[in-house]
Amino acid sequence: MEVKIKTDLLLKHLFKNPATKLIEIILGKKVNWQLLQDTDLKIVKNREADLVVKLEDNTILHIEIQSTNDPSMPYRMFEYFYLITDKYKPKDLIQVCIYIGKEPLKMSDKIQFSDWTYRYRLIDMKDIPCKELITSQNITDKLLAGLCKIEDPKFYVENVIKEIKNANPKDRKELFTLFLEISKIRNNIEKEIKSYIRQEDFEMPITIEWTWEELESYPVLRDVLKIGKDEGFKEGLQQGLKQGLKEGLEQGVQQGLQKGLKDSIIEILELKFGELPEEIKAKINSTDDIEALKEMRKKAILIQSLKDF
Repeated sequence: MEVKIKTDLLLKHLFKNPATKLIEIILGKKVNWQLLQDTDLKIVKNREADLVVKLEDNTILHIEIQSTNDPSMPYRMFEYFYLITDKYKPKDLIQVCIYIGKEPLKMSDKIQFSDWTYRYRLIDMKDIPCKELITSQNITDKLLAGLCKIEDPKFYVENVIKEIKNANPKDRKELFTLFLEISKIRNNIEKEIKSYIRQEDFEMPITIEWTWEELESYPVLRDVLKIGKDEGFKEGLQQGLKQGLKEGLEQGVQQGLQKGLKDSIIEILELKFGELPEEIKAKINSTDDIEALKEMRKKAILIQSLKDF
């Protein structure tokens, strides 16, 4: 059974932050290019191309991302061929379909008739050199490396999580979600993500605002955080977000438990919203009831605005 991932999310990042190293690998050279934002191609019906860029010599590069084996892909690509050349009148057109699916690649790269042949480039992402993408300075390249044949999953996971952690807080959830989508296809990555979150970077994914539906759709998070609709959420949180909390639990000291909870609440809020107003800190620090602090911590994780705290 083929696994589908949210290619629209992947494409959003290709548009927002095009994978420069991947384009270099596809073309076999470094090029200057311009992203063509208007990729709506209209004739009898609308077609929206995944990625269309104009190279410096007026050549057009057209890339489609495909997560499943679609037998109609050659005909879709041929349709794009006509629509793109008709709209942009390029000097040349390079068409590439990148297959990112888990199952073996089975699609054809051509349409063959007796008098003529249409062909496009069909690339299995697993054949792309993973190391070249991981070492790129571009976060999209690094994420896409997860779809290649990874020789060192641990290095890949550590490298990407570090980049996501250092990214703009507004972009972290989207980046981490794409990371989890990729892990659905590459099971060895999922295993390493679980291991890394448990041991090194527990606080980052849990401080992102997740809905129950999202958490349930990503086993890698659900399993690590032990999240369920009953007591699972509470059990997951009891693993602790800060060392102070862990020490307080181990010592069985009420004061240590209170401090750990307060520190974790403040850190969660600061990771999400930046420096806190003094009145918010005072509200947290003046609360000593353990159950109340646990509820405050849960609220800190789930809220999307500081005014809701």
